[in-house]
Amino acid sequence: MLPRDKERLDRLQGEITVHRGRRLPQQAVLAWLLDLGEAQQRRWSNDADRPMSPREIAGLRRLVVRTGITTREEEIDATIARAVR
Repeated sequence: MLPRDKERLDRLQGEITVHRGRRLPQQAVLAWLLDLGEAQQRRWSNDADRPMSPREIAGLRRLVVRTGITTREEEIDATIARAVR
């Protein structure tokens, strides 16, 4: 584990201890984080399988920023494929 990650885990463990009033072992904190990550992953997967609503599409269109840079669809596909790996 990287030192920075260990510090983050220690800090989270401390915050949970204060909130719950008792100390949880780091293994329990890690298990809890993994449960959260898996639940989030399932939610994203389920969202990806359904069509977007007109409201969601309109929201995405409002996010467009005109930079003057031209991007080809193949570049976008390659970038997404690298990010998913």
